Amino acid sequence: MADTSTTPDAPAPGGPRPGRRPRDLVPAAVGAALAAGAFALAAQIPEGARLTQFSPRWWPETLAVLLLVLSAWLAAGALFRRSATAEEDGPEAATRQGAWRLTAMLASIAGYGVLWYFVDFRVSTAVLFAALTWLGGGRGWKALILFPIAVTAVLYLLFGVLLRVPL
Repeated sequence: MADTSTTPDAPAPGGPRPGRRPRDLVPAAVGAALAAGAFALAAQIPEGARLTQFSPRWWPETLAVLLLVLSAWLAAGALFRRSATAEEDGPEAATRQGAWRLTAMLASIAGYGVLWYFVDFRVSTAVLFAALTWLGGGRGWKALILFPIAVTAVLYLLFGVLLRVPL
């Protein structure tokens, strides 16, 4: 009797999986399509009076180009990396700790929205990033103090100062 536990088309255990690369290109193609759509929509924004160096199209176009670059990077990674084995391919099993962290992160983001109503943007954003860093496994004073302050400063300078968004 022949062994019927494996099919002739199945890869050997530990061997490369066939058909993986085309499936890996789908997220890159979707990202590129979204980038093209965002760029086309941004082109429809009227220029208006230019009160600053940046037109109203600048930020959406910048994000569309960034999305296109990241999609190209994802596609290049899918095309040029070695084939994954069956053991490396699957995601890790969900754990109770992972579910707790995800729930805590979502609750932190919701709490940020409430806290921002009562406290200044700079304080609430630093608290949010410290909480998210701690929940993500960051420890030490650099991760829990310097990183949230640096991210908050960049966001404040970009939106509050450069783009003059009322925060």
